[in-house]
Amino acid sequence: MVLIPAGKFWMGRTVTQVVDSINVRARDSMDDVPANNIYLDAFYIDKYEVTHADYAKFLAAKGGKAPWHWPQGNIPKGEEKFPVYNVNWFEATDYCKWVGKRLPTEAEWEKAARGGLDGKIYSWGDDDIDTSEFRRLPPASSSTKSRRGSPDGAGGNVVAVGSFPPNGYGLYDIGGNVSEWLNDWYYDNYYPFMPKQNPRGPETGLYRSVRGANWATGGPGGDGHPAQTVYFRNFSDPDLRITTISFRCAKDPN
Repeated sequence: MVLIPAGKFWMGRTVTQVVDSINVRARDSMDDVPANNIYLDAFYIDKYEVTHADYAKFLAAKGGKAPWHWPQGNIPKGEEKFPVYNVNWFEATDYCKWVGKRLPTEAEWEKAARGGLDGKIYSWGDDDIDTSEFRRLPPASSSTKSRRGSPDGAGGNVVAVGSFPPNGYGLYDIGGNVSEWLNDWYYDNYYPFMPKQNPRGPETGLYRSVRGANWATGGPGGDGHPAQTVYFRNFSDPDLRITTISFRCAKDPN
């Protein structure tokens, strides 16, 4: 795990677009504004997403339902180091509890994703992604900043954790490969009223927050930048098992 230091950071979208000023964007497309200067206590977060191999140990110890894409309940050959997917929010929560951890909050995830680069668009800064390589699957030694797009132009898949360079905090795959379950309930109008210290999301809701782009992420997000931005928000039914969502765990310092 990596220790993320206590302190303040700007959570949310700090860049503005023309459509912001002329009031033509629907509220649900502006769920990442206004930006808030948030204080967070120190916390630990996993360097990597939970892998198939990690999850298999959990199932062996606690029982439960294997992801539906595991043939006869076994990890697909050669995919031991892939992030586990087709796991719903409840299963992700149970795994984190089993290892003595928890799912990160939305604020924790964003601060960790920023890698110490406050107010930037991506985890590596403000340089846009080279979309000319949108469909390419680079080798593990590539300097490509984020896993995005399907390698074969149809369907899609994930790659092993740690296949791409880490961010400034040493976290891998924070902006691509698969999206990640978070602990918070999702609410599109949360930011105007969120607490400025250790926010943990609304008390209730219908959907759980999901962060991070994934291999199926397509074009620009609501502000004209791709969904690989560190402030891009998403959500999902907590019962959903899907190929594009995985998770990593967090915990408080002892």
